[in-house]
Amino acid sequence: MNRFNLLKGFEESKSRESLNLLLRDRKNEFKELADSIKIPQTAEDWEVIVLKFCFDFDECFTIWSSSESPNPTQTQKCMTIMREVAKGKKTVTEISHIQNIAYNLCKEFENIYRRTKS
Repeated sequence: MNRFNLLKGFEESKSRESLNLLLRDRKNEFKELADSIKIPQTAEDWEVIVLKFCFDFDECFTIWSSSESPNPTQTQKCMTIMREVAKGKKTVTEISHIQNIAYNLCKEFENIYRRTKS
């Protein structure tokens, strides 16, 4: 199964290269996020699943910070993502740490993707 299709709007070969570059420095963050949201690291292309989650989280952040009201589907999606992030956490600090990881991985991937040649 080609999980790179989950990353809408990104070219597959360029996405693979960008993800590999990101994983060189951020493999531990990917593992921590995968553990937090219960994505098994034995799954095929688990890193792509984690990256897709990061993009979904970034979309939620954009929705939360927008002056427009979200539609009910967007609200439900964001609440589900927040629930996944918060499961098993004891403090808000733990939750915000995972949120920061997701947000930063998304932004770093986008920056690497932009700089990667086709």
